[in-house]
Amino acid sequence: LQHYFIQSNLRAAMADPLFMVKTAFYIGSYRQCVKDAQKMQSGDSTVNLEKDVLMYRAYLGEGKYNLVIGEVETRSGPEFKALLLLAKIMQNPNNKDAIISEVGNVLNECEVSVCPEVVALLCANIYLLAGDFESTLRVTNSANSLECAALAVQTLLQMNRVDIATKEVKKMQEGDDDATVTQLATAALNIAMADAKSVQTALYIYMELADKFGPTPILLNGQAVCLILQDKAEQAEDVLQKALDKDSGHPETLINLSIVSHFLGARDSAKRYTAQVEDSHPHHPYVVKMKEKEKMFDELSSALLANR
Repeated sequence: LQHYFIQSNLRAAMADPLFMVKTAFYIGSYRQCVKDAQKMQSGDSTVNLEKDVLMYRAYLGEGKYNLVIGEVETRSGPEFKALLLLAKIMQNPNNKDAIISEVGNVLNECEVSVCPEVVALLCANIYLLAGDFESTLRVTNSANSLECAALAVQTLLQMNRVDIATKEVKKMQEGDDDATVTQLATAALNIAMADAKSVQTALYIYMELADKFGPTPILLNGQAVCLILQDKAEQAEDVLQKALDKDSGHPETLINLSIVSHFLGARDSAKRYTAQVEDSHPHHPYVVKMKEKEKMFDELSSALLANR
């Protein structure tokens, strides 16, 4: 099986010189992505540009916002302008209105970009982080890349439009069923469908990707979510502990550990994991929504007490 995976990777790398760099980014192996990007040499300026963008996106995945901002703000081209805006909104989502106001100008430069699909992808990511689903889908639909299609699927799932997301995933599968990004989109869709067969399919995908490229917090969290949906909380906890060993500050790992701890009746542990993610990732969507619901609960409680 290992020999098959090696041969498969070699064939993919021959077809796409950025295959290993992209794959490392997609599965959340950001340190490996940076290493592969720094070692890679190409005589193709377009490939080098895409490689640099992937490397900076991996730095963003590690939370190194100031590093990216400091390096890309001196570089020209719409790709780096979009990267700069992406880094800024990830660093401080509270400034999203000012950042969003600049995205349109960057998109207008797509015509002079050597990598217009990369610019579209980055801008669509910015819109998604700002919660502007309509603009996200408008931009992803204007591009023709598997990663833009995957971002569209992610957006549609957040909108609870599993029906449309299913059609998008089918298009991706017809384009390249074996691509890592297609496999991840398929797994996400199957989790959203939530029936027993779909959840098992998603679990197999995450396990196969982990066997093929090595386990990462993203792949392990995917497995854990499937196990939770299968009412296997103890197994999910074991998998999440492995993810925590790889990255003790990974927000999705901490969130899922909090949820699993509730299922297992370990309330103190659940509170501890929640406190960790609140402290280290105050702008995470889960934390923001939780704070909003806590505020709503407090307001309703105060109103009920006042009316007694």
